[in-house]
Order: sequence, then C-alpha cells, then structure tokens
Amino acid sequence: MSTDPYLALIQGFVEQFREASLVIDELGRIVTHNRALAELLGQPADSKFDSTLRLGSVNLQQLLIRAAIDAGEHDAAGRPSSRALDFHADLVVRERPVRARIVTANLADPQRQRQLRLVRLQVVSAGDPEAPPGGYAPDSVLESSDPDTRTALDLARRAAGAGSPLLILGESGTGKTALARELHRIGPRRHARLEELHGATIADAGLVSELFGHVQGAFPGADAERIGRLEYAHGGTLLLDEVAAMSPRLQAALLRVLDSGRFERAGENRIRRADFHLIATTSADLSAGSRSGPAFRTDLYHRLAGITIRLPPLRERLADLASCLDRWSSHHGIKPDSAVRERLVQHRWPGNFRELGHVLEWLRLQADASGHIASHALAGVLPSTDAPAATPDAGAATEGLSFSAKERKEREMLEAALTAHDGNRTLAARSLGIDRTTLWRKLHRLRLIPEDSRG
Repeated sequence: MSTDPYLALIQGFVEQFREASLVIDELGRIVTHNRALAELLGQPADSKFDSTLRLGSVNLQQLLIRAAIDAGEHDAAGRPSSRALDFHADLVVRERPVRARIVTANLADPQRQRQLRLVRLQVVSAGDPEAPPGGYAPDSVLESSDPDTRTALDLARRAAGAGSPLLILGESGTGKTALARELHRIGPRRHARLEELHGATIADAGLVSELFGHVQGAFPGADAERIGRLEYAHGGTLLLDEVAAMSPRLQAALLRVLDSGRFERAGENRIRRADFHLIATTSADLSAGSRSGPAFRTDLYHRLAGITIRLPPLRERLADLASCLDRWSSHHGIKPDSAVRERLVQHRWPGNFRELGHVLEWLRLQADASGHIASHALAGVLPSTDAPAATPDAGAATEGLSFSAKERKEREMLEAALTAHDGNRTLAARSLGIDRTTLWRKLHRLRLIPEDSRG
C-alpha cells in the first residue's frame, strides 16, 4: 500500500470493485489497479501493470481513443477527453474472445493537480442486463418527480405499448439506453429478444453480414451460415444506440429495411420479414443542418422519429436528484452534512446519472464509522466550485441580444463545459473535442466573454 495518503485512498477505492478496474493518468499510465484486473488477464494477483498500451493482449488505450472519437469526445490530438465514456468492446483475453462493457469516470488528484480517470471493465455474458457496474440510478427509470420527465416517460411507455418507433434524445448519462431496455422488459414483445446495435460498432466492410447475415459459401471465408442482427431481433425489439454515429452506408442499408419491411441474407434469394419494435437513442441533434459533420439522412430521421422524447439532464431534475440522495443515504445508513448536499445540488452534473453513480460510490467510502460525510470528501471527484466561468459583465453583455435555439443550446453546452472544468478553457475545449482557438472563437461569437477582454 502506498505511503501517499491520497494514493492509498484511491487504491482502496479501486480494490472494492468486483469487476476489473484501474486508474490512469492523462498520459495513459496506470496509477493503480485492483486484483480483479490481474485475474481477468490471467496474471498473478500481485502483478503490476504500468501502461494501458500493454494489458496482456489488450490495448486499452487504443480502445479508449476509438470510443472517444466515436462519441465525438476527443481533442485535436485524438486523445480521449475527460468526459465519461460507456461503450462495449470485443477483447481477446487468454486467447479467448470476451465481450466487455467499459465505463470511465473522472477522478481529480488535487495534490498533484492532475486529472485521473477511473476505468472499469465488466465482462458481459449472454442475457446480462448490463446494469451500470456499481453505479446508482433511480429505483425505476420509468419514475420521476420532475413533471417534464414524467410526461416524456409516459409518452415513451405508450409508444412501446403501441409498437410505434421511438427516438430517445438526451445527453450522455441521462439513461437513454436504460430506458429502452426497461421499455422492452415491460412491453408486449418482452418474451422475444432485445437486440442492441451501437451506431459506431459496425464497420462498412462487414456491414451486410453483420446486419442481414449470410449463408455458407456466400463469399470467400463464409465457412458457415450466420444469423444477422435484424433476424435476431425478429419478434422483439431492435435498439439502435447512438444512431448519429452510423456511417452513411449503414444508414442507407437500414433505411431500405425500414421502408420495405424485408431483407435477405447475403448469398440467398429468400425474402425475410423484418418484425421488431424500433427504439433509437442519440445524444446529438439529428435535425437538418444541426451537425457539423456529415448530415444524418432526413428520410431515415423521419423513419426513426415516429415518437420523439427528450430525457432532461440531471441538472434540470433536482427533485429526482434529491430523491436519489435520500434513498442512497437511507440504504447505506450514510449522513452527508448539509454542505455536501448543497454542493451536490449545485453541481452541473455534465455526466448526469453515470457521474452521480461514481460520485456516490466515492462518498460511500469516505464515510466515517458513524456514517457521516464531511464536505472535504468531495475534493477528489468534483471541481472546487461550479460558479459560472463567465463574469457578470459577460452576462450583462447579452442583454437585448437574440440567440437562435441552436445558439442557445451551444451556449449552454459551452457554459457547462467551462463549469465542469472550473473555468479552465484548455480542459473545456478538450472535453468538447475542439482546440482552444476554436473554443475562444465560439465564446466570442456567443458573447460569453465580456467586450473589454476581446482585444
């Protein structure tokens, strides 16, 4: 155990997780890890790993970079941002294929003034509901104390019951995928399969086989028949997760199926019927002209958006936040002081419920024998303040100005990024996947910098 008190605390925090977990710094160096990681990799319990480049046969750094790029959360150098990631990956561990869910969260090291990242690898087996590992969320994703959220959830429940296509919008961590899974679990197609398809995980090269399947001998290397993802979803639910990440070719292939309701396996002439309830999720704005990258097909958008709901971010659901804190405190017998609760309510929660889960896990380990948590316990996971990064003069400068809905949304995003990084523009730019110069131009254009500082 380290003689550094903070590092010793981090080591104890990581060791209590059942799944393989590690903490890395901004350069991908491993600060500490638990014994479960060594067990997953088939190494002795006392093994020490130094770099995410070499975890047995797993290049975790490459996986994190790819996931960050797929999610649009990377900086100009292609490094993962400090925002939370949640993705799946196919690994080869001890010469065996393993499907894993990889979840990340921020940890601050105030003593060394560096940003750390907690990474947790959860092996997913068939039929695993894939609940957030160790995280915390409302007792039911279909319940809320917030009126706008209740309205959205009620509409989603009715859409699932009627079999109407459903598009779920919301920031990362708001529970879009969890809601889709719950709608399938309680819906009329619950006895059939829920097939999940992430928009960024299907390469164009293998698209036809992955989506539609193939017969033996359909192409060189097709030594056995394969059932496609659409066929697996027959009679059940097809969840298209983060559809904005779909390649143009995948969008076109999916649109043909949704238009005709039919598809064929590669190499055969038999027409198969597509019968599934369609649910799509995205954290991006798919409306025309709203995206800086390649446009999402308008015709596919209208196919997906039969019924559209938006899950509000946690910062807009303060009643749900208070309810989560009350249930968590009661369940663990923990008594956070008033300063802790006030700080949690004031935080902007850019990672939403996913971030809340990790923060509460951290706080649980900071409680003393009587269950009391003091405010200094938050230093490791939250910035010192969530006060607005812009000065009052900057806010005053916007009086009388009119912003479009798109500009208002962009202002909110920029303000949230600055708030999450305590006003540090370099870190805020990195979290948004842009360089510092681009951030500066956006702040000027949207009047988030006072006139006398524009030089």
